[in-house]
Amino acid sequence: MKKLTDQIKQSVPLLALLAGLIVNIQAFAETVVVEHGYIRATIPGTTVSSAYMEIKNTSKQDIVLIGATSKVSDRIEIHEHVMNDEMMRMQQRESLTIAANDSVVLQPSGYHLMIFNLAEPLKVDENVELTLQFSDKKTVNILLPVQSIKRKKQKESAHHHHH
Repeated sequence: MKKLTDQIKQSVPLLALLAGLIVNIQAFAETVVVEHGYIRATIPGTTVSSAYMEIKNTSKQDIVLIGATSKVSDRIEIHEHVMNDEMMRMQQRESLTIAANDSVVLQPSGYHLMIFNLAEPLKVDENVELTLQFSDKKTVNILLPVQSIKRKKQKESAHHHHH
């Protein structure tokens, strides 16, 4: 019985450490809220797509998105559209800062995640899991629906919300 008691006593610090890590990960996940996310269905014959969402930071500190990973692609990059010599151009960004108690919208013609080297086409009504990666080594897993480019435009034109 004493041996069992000693083993339990030795395990307590490890269990406390693990519980603390789980709480920290959970606390971070609760400070990052992802809403209105979707991925565009691939155009036949292409192996690229893009992901859009709103990332809210409810914490008191800035957070920095540095990338994303997924089983569907070995290369996902943060991109933005910029005006250059009166031409809209897409360029890669190393990171994207989301200020404390603020949000950043990833949307067509703005910031977005470019998904390259797709092994399989992304079809409407599928779901794709992405893992957002932040500079403090924390991650957030999200599940995004695949939507048609045409259907998304129809939905937007049918609704006239002003924000």
